[in-house]
Amino acid sequence: MKKELVIGIVIVLAVAVIVVVSMNSTQTTGQAAFTPGANYGPIGQNFNVYTQCSYVTTDDGWDVTRQTTVKYYNKLEGAMEEYSDQCSGAESISELHCEDGYRKARLVNCPSGTACKSGACVAE
Repeated sequence: MKKELVIGIVIVLAVAVIVVVSMNSTQTTGQAAFTPGANYGPIGQNFNVYTQCSYVTTDDGWDVTRQTTVKYYNKLEGAMEEYSDQCSGAESISELHCEDGYRKARLVNCPSGTACKSGACVAE
């Protein structure tokens, strides 16, 4: 009887560990992944007014080859907002990223041989 109880406890603990690890592997704050060849500007200084940031689409870090959509609470407006990466001219993009719960944005020049279309740098 004791052996079965110990085995049962070990199984329950193993399942609990697996659940905790899988929950922590999907972070809403993302891991910054930069696109090779892209020229990244500084992060906007007013990011602290955009809190509770999470990804609506897949977290792509600072990858400019895919459009990302994030949602966040705008303290100035007192409301939740949703925003996607957007082109800023033909060769640059306003790139969004969730980090430490904040929505952060920066202007990024697309890598050579690409142009911004629909919020992502794509081959010309």
